Amino acid sequence: MTKTILFVLTGHGALGDTGAKTGVWLEELATPYQLLTGAGFDILFATPGGVAAPLDPASLEEPWLLPAGHWFLDQQDAVTQLETPLDIADVDAARLDAIFLVGGTGTLWDFPSCAPLGALVTALDEQEKPLAAICHGVVGLMTATTPDGAPLVAGRSLTCFSNAEEAMLEYDKLVPLLAETGLVRQGAIYDSAAPFESKVIEDGRLITGQNPASAEPLARALIRQLGAAPS
Repeated sequence: MTKTILFVLTGHGALGDTGAKTGVWLEELATPYQLLTGAGFDILFATPGGVAAPLDPASLEEPWLLPAGHWFLDQQDAVTQLETPLDIADVDAARLDAIFLVGGTGTLWDFPSCAPLGALVTALDEQEKPLAAICHGVVGLMTATTPDGAPLVAGRSLTCFSNAEEAMLEYDKLVPLLAETGLVRQGAIYDSAAPFESKVIEDGRLITGQNPASAEPLARALIRQLGAAPS
């Protein structure tokens, strides 16, 4: 039977009150999607509330638009799914084999307040299924808990978009939450590479990647955990 992975995407498109747009970072969606579908997995898309998932305009421009991004934009079925994703609240953990929390600055607005996302991650963790997350998307773990009610990330090793990277982009003054700070406050054991260098950390079934450069190794780690050979 084909295994199914849920890609959770932000539905938030406004960069605070700047008038600029944000959303899903294409590379963090496209490369994992290409590798995981190539390995034979079925992919579902979901957002908080089932709203359309906007792509961050900056991720559609050079030098950030990479070969996997060009490929993804030509996949009409996938692009259509961005407009009509599932509502996370309607997804049954039993139908999934893994979850992947896709990055993008928009996640800082809608992931940490999404109780259904926390409940779904909690259920998947209890079912001993892989939990993968990248960059800002790692904040989607913040509403998940252990059976005794503690934060799921407490005492677990992980990475995410670093405070140093936020400061270099001057986004630290615009976003409602710094991912690194929020996760460390919940007791996560945080580590990172130099800004914009690749970093993936596996702590049991929890797989996290720091930034867009981490998309490929994170996807390959998830493929290994699910027992498939990368294409």
